[in-house]
Amino acid sequence: MSKKVKVGLALGSGAAKGLAHLGVLKVLLRENIPIHLVTGSSIGSLIGALFAAGADINMLEKISCSLHQKQLVDVVVPRLGLIKGDKIETLVRLLTKNMTFQDLAIPLYVVAVDIERGELVVLEEGSVAEAVRASISMPGVFQPKRLNGRVFVDGAVLNRVPADVARQKGAQIVIGVDLKEDPRTRKPKPVENIFDVILTSIDLLESNSSINYRALCDVMITPKVENIGLADFNKAEECIALGEEAAELALPEIKRVLELHQYS
Repeated sequence: MSKKVKVGLALGSGAAKGLAHLGVLKVLLRENIPIHLVTGSSIGSLIGALFAAGADINMLEKISCSLHQKQLVDVVVPRLGLIKGDKIETLVRLLTKNMTFQDLAIPLYVVAVDIERGELVVLEEGSVAEAVRASISMPGVFQPKRLNGRVFVDGAVLNRVPADVARQKGAQIVIGVDLKEDPRTRKPKPVENIFDVILTSIDLLESNSSINYRALCDVMITPKVENIGLADFNKAEECIALGEEAAELALPEIKRVLELHQYS
């Protein structure tokens, strides 16, 4: 394939379902699929940041399968959110070795939403950990992230799978990973706590998005994570396996697209 052809990987939102991104990355790396830039929304920004920082995917898988909720959650008296977010920002800072965007091995573009101005913002400068913390700020769950004089919430509020950002940043081929289940096949799920209420409500609201994410991608990978709850971080092993399975199914199409560009 011509060196001029850039491949972008757009990793979507989905809270705990986002651990499937690790399974997708395992397959893409194993098959030597080139990735020249990464865009991420919410959990997609977190996994994308770790990948772009050069973290070992197998190590990340082991960490994901051994983490407990109390290591990630710092509950506060709610004013703007239930979770302060310092713990997860510290973890991301540790795993990315406190890198800035300029330090990354692969260009990374993180999407977040300026809640005061109501606009999508692409973060690509400064601290990677701070940008990720902004992008994962699910309204009502995490306190918004104040950064550079702006107040940010979850990127998925306006852009679930930032494939368009990958195009804007120069990708000629875009591989997307969408963790959203088809609303037509959605099954009732028990709501057991306030986190379930908030997360599920946001998920349902986002279902009404008019953006055709599949059309924005050359290949869309869709892990079958319907049975993984948005807060089921204890199901990391299952989630990662589902990501691998989906990537395996998408491999023939990915290779076909790459080959077409090679000879175009």
